[in-house]
Amino acid sequence: MPHYLTVHRDPSLSKAEIEANWVRLAGEKRAIWVKTWFSLEGGRRFCWWDGPDQETVEQVFRDHGISWEEIVKVQLTTPSDWRWRED
Repeated sequence: MPHYLTVHRDPSLSKAEIEANWVRLAGEKRAIWVKTWFSLEGGRRFCWWDGPDQETVEQVFRDHGISWEEIVKVQLTTPSDWRWRED
């Protein structure tokens, strides 16, 4: 399934509101929320989602009343993918 990085900026949301959204989104079946990096002080969140396509991720956000700035289709790599390869 393709990976997407989503960017959210909601400085007015409280921690309680964000956590309430996370409870709902953790059970979402159309796309899978994998992980979030967040800064409560800056009101920014960077979320990793897996979904069949970008439109599905957007619809999930619309249905749950979640705003977003950007959704980018990404690929994942880790140091362990490259550590043992020779040039």
